[in-house]
Amino acid sequence: MSKAAEDGHCFLPQSLLIETALELLTIEEHQTEVEGIIGVLNEMVSKNELIVEREDEPIYYKSSFFHTEQNLAKLIKQHLTNTEAVDLSRIENWLGRFTKSQNLELSPQQQLAIVTAASKKVTILTGGPGTGKTFSTRTIVALWKAMGKKIALAAPTGRAAKRLSEMTGLEAKTLHRLLEFDPATMGFKRDRDNPLPYTAIVVDEASMLDLFLAHSLLKAIPPQAQLLLVGDIDQLPSVGPGNVLKDSIDSQRIPIVKLTQVFRQAASSGIVRAAHQINRGQYPQLEPISQKPTSDCLWHSGGSKPEHGVQTVCELIEHFLPQTGFNPATDVQVLCPMTRGIVGTRNFNRVLQQLINPPAEDKAQLIYGGLTLRVGDRVMQQKNDYNKEVFNGDLGTVFDIDRLEKKVIIQFDGRDVSYDYADLNEITLAWAISIHKSQGSEYPVVILPLYLSHYVMLSRNLFYTGLTRAKQLAIIIGSQKAIAIAVNQLKHQERYTRLQQRIIDR
Repeated sequence: MSKAAEDGHCFLPQSLLIETALELLTIEEHQTEVEGIIGVLNEMVSKNELIVEREDEPIYYKSSFFHTEQNLAKLIKQHLTNTEAVDLSRIENWLGRFTKSQNLELSPQQQLAIVTAASKKVTILTGGPGTGKTFSTRTIVALWKAMGKKIALAAPTGRAAKRLSEMTGLEAKTLHRLLEFDPATMGFKRDRDNPLPYTAIVVDEASMLDLFLAHSLLKAIPPQAQLLLVGDIDQLPSVGPGNVLKDSIDSQRIPIVKLTQVFRQAASSGIVRAAHQINRGQYPQLEPISQKPTSDCLWHSGGSKPEHGVQTVCELIEHFLPQTGFNPATDVQVLCPMTRGIVGTRNFNRVLQQLINPPAEDKAQLIYGGLTLRVGDRVMQQKNDYNKEVFNGDLGTVFDIDRLEKKVIIQFDGRDVSYDYADLNEITLAWAISIHKSQGSEYPVVILPLYLSHYVMLSRNLFYTGLTRAKQLAIIIGSQKAIAIAVNQLKHQERYTRLQQRIIDR
C-alpha cells in the first residue's frame, strides 16, 4: 500500500493488491496463497490497519488515507455551502474602470473568471499557456484588494510562490510557510482550531496539491474566507498521493472557469502552439534547429542513439546557446523523463558538470559519498528541510566549501544556507533534473531529450509539463517516434482515488 502511495494511489482494488503482494513475495498464484493474503487483509481490516469499501470488488485503504480523503471531501462540501453576498453590478463597474485604466481588454472567459472568483466561496481557474491565467489571477487579486479583503497568496513550492509574488506584486508564501509548519510536531500550527487570518486565499500551481497538503489547507481556511485554486490539469499530477485538482474539477460541484482562448500575442509563440497541439493529441509543430531559428520551439533529431543525444545537448550548450545570447550556467535547464540511463538526469549531471563548471585550481571542490561538488555548481534539495526552510525541488548554487568547518554554503534565491557534510545526502546536482521535479518552475531555456529508452515514462502530460517550463526557448531532442509515443500516451488518469465520488455523494 505504501508503494502504491508513492505512485500516487490512495487505495488499491483487491485483485491488484493480491497480484502485487504475490509479486513481492515471489510466489506463484495458487488458491491457497490467494486465500492466505485475503485472510491477512481481513485481519488487518479487523484491527483498523486497513479500511475496506465494497465497490464492484473490495477496495482497500490505509486508514490515514481513507479518513483524509473522506474528510477533505467533507471540508470542500462544507465550504461550498457557505455563501458570499456581493453586488455584481459594482464588480462589473470596477472591472470596467480597472481595464480602462490599464488599457486592457478582458475576454468573456476572463470576465467570467473574475466575477465567479468574487462571488463564490471556492473557484477553480484552469487553462493552458497563453490563455490569460496569469492576468486573470492578477485582476482577481486587485479586485479583492479593492473590496477590502485580507489576501494570502501561496503555492506548493518556493519557486512557484516566487513567481506568484512577481505576478501580483504581493508577498506569496509556500503552503508550508502559510500553514506554519512546526518541525517539532511535524504538523501545521494553522488548522480548524487556529484558522488562517485571511478572507481571500489564492493557491497557484494547484495541480501539485496532494491529498494530505490539500486537506491541511482546507482545514485551516475559515468559513468566511474565499478560495481560488489556479492550475493546469493537463500538467502532471502531484508527486504525492491523490489527484486533487482533477478530481475536484471532475466532480462538477465546484465553480470552474476553464480558459481556452489563446491570446494573439501568445499564439505567435511556438511553445504555446506546440503545447496546445500536444494537449489535443496532435504531433507538435517543431522547427528543425538551424543557425538562424525563427521559432522559440525547436527540434533536433539528436541521432538515433541516446549517446548521440548527450553529445547533441553538449554541442548546443557549448556553441548554439551562447551564440543566441543565453548563458548556459544560469539560463539553461535540461529536463529528463527519467533519472536512470544514458539520457537520464544522473548521467547528464556528470557530463554537464564537467562541461559547464569544470575543475579549476582556484575553485574549491569536494567529493563526498559519491557526489562531486564544486563552487558554482547548480544543485537541488531532495527533501523538505523545515529547519533550513529549504524544500524538495528548490534549486540553489554552491557558493562556498569550507573544509576546516566541514560545511558547504549553498545560495537559494540570494539566501545563504549552511550544510554540514553529513547533510549533503539532501543535495544532488541539478544541471539536469526530472520533469516531475520541474513542476511549478520556469526557466529561460529548456532542453528536453525524449528517447525510446524513456518508453515507460513517456506520456502526453509529461511532455506537456516539460515543454511549458520554458519561458523563452524550448529545444526538443530525440526521434520523431519517441515524440509521437509521448503525444499518444495518456497516463494521468491511472490513479486510484475516490475524492471525485466523495464530493458528489450527498
